[in-house]
Amino acid sequence: MNKTAFPPVSIIVCTRNRAALLPRMIEQLCAQNYPQETFEIIIVDNCSTDETPEVVQRFVRELSCPLRYVREDRSGVTFARNRGAKEARYPNLAYLDDDCTVGENWLVQLVSGFELDEQVAVVAGRVDIAYDEQKIPPWLGPVSKRWLAEFNFPGSQPRLLDNPTYVCEGNMAISKKAWESVGGFLGMDQFSSPHVASQEIVYLLEKIKRRGGKVAFVPGAIADHHTIIPTRKQLLTRAYFHGVSSGILNYLLKGFSLLFVIFRVAINGVATFVFLFLSFIFFFAFDRATSMDFLLRAAMRFGRALSELHLAGSWRSVRAWVLAQRSQQD
Repeated sequence: MNKTAFPPVSIIVCTRNRAALLPRMIEQLCAQNYPQETFEIIIVDNCSTDETPEVVQRFVRELSCPLRYVREDRSGVTFARNRGAKEARYPNLAYLDDDCTVGENWLVQLVSGFELDEQVAVVAGRVDIAYDEQKIPPWLGPVSKRWLAEFNFPGSQPRLLDNPTYVCEGNMAISKKAWESVGGFLGMDQFSSPHVASQEIVYLLEKIKRRGGKVAFVPGAIADHHTIIPTRKQLLTRAYFHGVSSGILNYLLKGFSLLFVIFRVAINGVATFVFLFLSFIFFFAFDRATSMDFLLRAAMRFGRALSELHLAGSWRSVRAWVLAQRSQQD
């Protein structure tokens, strides 16, 4: 990619109470092998109560790179992501999680995905887990690692993805035009738990694909995710709310009927018990990692079944919100 081919891009980092992590990230982003006149860095502070404002403002004063600080007072990462997109001055948006680190060619690699096809609207990068000398528990299996935001596809070459249903929002680029055409992120983290928004990217991708947009994957755009290994209870909570989110999105994408509810709840109920049974089998076979993986699947299916039942009954405010979203699609 020669200098004249560098597309203008706004890097958006949404953060909350991560003041200790921001200096390293800001320095890495300012050191990108990318002309400074064609990119900007927007730090969106999502209701931090630590020294985040002071840390970012100090870098704004001391560094020559195009860095901005924005405060979003509505709690929720999707609100912060939407605020960053609205503040962006450039036609391409690059999202990076605040607990990630990247190399100096990360941005070049990520935006190169837009060159694969003129219809590319979203570019996904690779996410590796950085354990930072934490002891990996024996129950952490392949499925559990995916819940820690590990993200990759087979192969080493950039390519278009065939009908993908998910990419990691913590390391991706999207054209602002595509973001605007689908109305941005939904803001589902206003309901119950921030993990309810975990599947919003599924909805966003589906809307983009329905409009003819394509999704690319660039394995060379690597972000190391410096995660703190959660407890099993925390991981199961994530899986449960992931299922809740999936249930709401099914309603959004496929509509709602009594037959739909009965069918979906039956399928997810049976799957919950099957995965629980398999989890117990592997637990007593002393394969704790596989046991935990099946338990996570059970928690997700249980959350999905409950959310679909609640949408049919007691979740009046959520149902009204979903119906409003569907009316905007029509």
